[in-house]
Amino acid sequence: MATGRVGSSTSITGIVRQQTRSVVSAQNFVPKPNVAISDVAGINVASVQNGQSLVYNSSTGKFEANTIIANITAVDGGRF
Repeated sequence: MATGRVGSSTSITGIVRQQTRSVVSAQNFVPKPNVAISDVAGINVASVQNGQSLVYNSSTGKFEANTIIANITAVDGGRF
């Protein structure tokens, strides 16, 4: 039982209990330390090429390898 004192005339007494924890374990669980990107659900890397990025496609609900192209029309800023 824990006892503490607040001020000069008030004392607090209480019991500290450890929370119970649940442990979930599966007999067939085997950790896999090295996972390839193609092993992750929701990612399509068919015919991936150098320089591509993973981009989400809302119509398929997956991340897909696509080439990102940016057209820079102007650079505004300070001194270079």
